Amino acid sequence: MTRDFFEHQSRTLNALYEVSRVLGSSLDLAVVARRCLRALSDNLDLERGLLLMPTQGRSELAVKASFGLSQEEWKQLFPVHGGFLGKVYTTGMPLVVTDPGNMDENEIEELRHFWTSDVSTILIAVPVTLDRRCVGVLVANRLPDSATMVDEDLKVMKIIASLLAQTVHITELIAKERESLEQQNRELQEVLAEKFQPENLVVHSGAMQKTLAMVRQVATTDAAVLLRGESGTGKTLLARTIHFNSARRKGAFVEVNCAALPTSLIESELFGHEKGAFTGAHALRIGRFEMAQGGAIFLDEIGELPLETQAKILRVFQEGTFERLGSSETLRTDTRIICATNCDMEGMVREKRFREDLYYRLMVVPIHVPPLRSRRSDIVPLVLNFLRAFMAKHGKKVAVSREALEFMQQYNWPGNVRELENTLERTVVLANDGDTLSAQDIPVLDRLFPAMNLGGDLQSGGYPTGMPAMAPAMPNPYLAPNAGFETGLGELPRRPYQRAVLTKESLIQALGATNGHQTMAAKALGVTLRQLRYRIQQLQIEPREYRR
Repeated sequence: MTRDFFEHQSRTLNALYEVSRVLGSSLDLAVVARRCLRALSDNLDLERGLLLMPTQGRSELAVKASFGLSQEEWKQLFPVHGGFLGKVYTTGMPLVVTDPGNMDENEIEELRHFWTSDVSTILIAVPVTLDRRCVGVLVANRLPDSATMVDEDLKVMKIIASLLAQTVHITELIAKERESLEQQNRELQEVLAEKFQPENLVVHSGAMQKTLAMVRQVATTDAAVLLRGESGTGKTLLARTIHFNSARRKGAFVEVNCAALPTSLIESELFGHEKGAFTGAHALRIGRFEMAQGGAIFLDEIGELPLETQAKILRVFQEGTFERLGSSETLRTDTRIICATNCDMEGMVREKRFREDLYYRLMVVPIHVPPLRSRRSDIVPLVLNFLRAFMAKHGKKVAVSREALEFMQQYNWPGNVRELENTLERTVVLANDGDTLSAQDIPVLDRLFPAMNLGGDLQSGGYPTGMPAMAPAMPNPYLAPNAGFETGLGELPRRPYQRAVLTKESLIQALGATNGHQTMAAKALGVTLRQLRYRIQQLQIEPREYRR
């Protein structure tokens, strides 16, 4: 008896060791439970075992994992009320059956597959309890022999049930987290779909209305789209609008800036690569086309792609197939392709810098996005929209005068909507709370940095040839044309009225002549105090050094 006891203890320890190894092998409860039952069978001679868990309605117990059962037995359901196993689930108390003769016919019928012919077996059922609630039933049976120790077997089953309860807890947490993420994803999809509705875009001009009409029409199809227009006109916004108004809106929208990718890595980024495909390829990488499966991919600045990559993109357009770098396996992609460019595609084709066959493939549905100077009626609504957003972002409240609105409406905005947006954020950041902005308070870049010649020739209004010149600058109330500024401390050199060139030398001269008085220096230079302070901060000048 002593030898049998120690042998049983040794086998029990081996079983528990095997179970402890498999508990962390997977996050799938069914897989973990099946491996645990197999470990019990191998070490404790269990014939059959199963883990039962309640169905969604909690009226029956279904097999979650088993060992030694047929496919038909896998499908069996056990009643929660009125059955032997249901009693274990509802009471939370373990039960052991050594003689089926003591059970009624219904219970014997319920457990008929645990007995073979006339040979009786020992049946052990223990509850799987989590936070004082029963979440399942663990059942096993074995043939009686001289080494059978029911009490020891029951202890082992309780330990296994306790360990499985922790796996059930982790599974429930994962399921809740997945459900939460799926709910957040659905809500985000709804928000994005609402945000990128064409009617929510700030559009008043006839030119942009025509563009939006084409966007609405093409969004419902799977046709390839090429958005053409200057930088900053909103091509990315329109690409998102097309995607979120299409049947693919629940799929991914993957953006790729072709101009920002190094030539040596473009193909790896677009198509992915296998481990070891090249030096530094330490693991398998999924490409952007695979990421966009079932959704859309947006190839911005597609005119910057090298010729060898253009050939592979053409194949994706025509056949929907590609290979990862370092692989001979052909992959298929179900992805809508939306492209954008600000290049002269026709000129590039003539100069053999862009493939002609790809050009014709891209031009299935070309959509022209007009520059901001061609839709001036959109400027004021955009200004008001951006100001509201930036006042909320930076916690300031500013007003804008009519002359400031007229100035912005007449300005040519070479950077288009992007430049307008950044200029207005700069304006709000530099403004004081409660300010009313005048035309001189709008810090456009060619005022701040005229020497950089951002818009072209300054003598022709600061814009490239062919663009309409901007309206003349608003008169400065503090400095009349061809007049200087006199103080009791000396006289600043006379300078004709023009856009102020705030160089370091002119700032130092003005501060020195005004005894470091910033307001007087700003008036002398023909700029606002805010613009003066901005340049002083940029040039790291200390006005106090000029006080005498």
